[in-house]
Amino acid sequence: MMDGKAETRYKRLPGKGPRRRWFIAAPLSRCSLYLGDDHVLAVDCNGFSEDYKRFYFSDIQTLITRRTNRGTAWSIVLALLMACSFMGALFLEVESFRIFFWILSGTFLAYLLGNAFRGPTCICHIMTAVQEDQLPSLNRLRVARKVIGTLRVAIEKAQGTLSPEEVHASSSEVIANPIPSSRETRQPRGRERRIRHDAGTLHTITFALMLADGVVTGIDLLYHTVTISAVSSLLTALYCICIVAALVKQYGSDIPATVRRITWASIGFICVSYFLSYLLGVLTIPRLMKHRPGLMMTQWDMFRAMFDLSPQDSLLVMGVYAFAAACSLGLGALGLVRVKKHREDWASASRPGQNSGGEARG
Repeated sequence: MMDGKAETRYKRLPGKGPRRRWFIAAPLSRCSLYLGDDHVLAVDCNGFSEDYKRFYFSDIQTLITRRTNRGTAWSIVLALLMACSFMGALFLEVESFRIFFWILSGTFLAYLLGNAFRGPTCICHIMTAVQEDQLPSLNRLRVARKVIGTLRVAIEKAQGTLSPEEVHASSSEVIANPIPSSRETRQPRGRERRIRHDAGTLHTITFALMLADGVVTGIDLLYHTVTISAVSSLLTALYCICIVAALVKQYGSDIPATVRRITWASIGFICVSYFLSYLLGVLTIPRLMKHRPGLMMTQWDMFRAMFDLSPQDSLLVMGVYAFAAACSLGLGALGLVRVKKHREDWASASRPGQNSGGEARG
């Protein structure tokens, strides 16, 4: 497709991005747009193959752009990772580890600045009379506005423009004759899907486990024992599995947006917690090997050393325990409240013998 003749006819448009399946980006997927003489060409490269879609300027009806919070979420995650790496670079005693974490902090900072420089994220869809498709390459608002401006000129050249008098006359016809004609803009039927009801049982279990883990971690913060640490680790492993399952199950359901955001925030909290645990391990194991130079360290010795860490022995350990307890308690309690409200709203809406105002019928 991209032979010598095509290269002189097509012009590469700004933007490049992966095509996502649900909330996961397809591996090795890279999508881009090319401007042709009478159409725009969307190319999906999957590493070993390419898919092509043509959208002719005379058929394009709508270009829809919606701003998203993906860029903000990435900035928060990168800032947390950079802060954790910076803590490791400051508190580590081994020089080689400190150099590694300084490099890691600089890498996260570079990605954070790059994400901020690229601007807000967005989702862009193109709609014709027969199809509707997402344009993954237009995933930044600044790039989307630039490309849409270019496409608008080409579309107006192919379809023509309406004068203010024609726009006013067209509006008057629509008001006078509300019957839709065959040339009306097609509604985005391709995006309509059946929303299933989810009572939030899995979310309830997940947030209850998080709340229990927050209580256990708080107890461990005040009165540390190996048994309490082991119970906390078991609860953490359980709600990690439940959170992943809840994210999959809530797709295409009527779970409220607030519950979805809390679930995603819980995933972010898990990532930060595991990074902090790794950081504590890096800080603890060299000290243990220094005090026991003649003893070979096994995997069990490393786990035992992590369980023996007491918040009263180090300000850093106390800060990590306090962070984990506060986040687990806050996210777990807030999630349970929101899921309970969702279940009550559904029960109230589906209860027979009530009208829309919630009053019993006579």
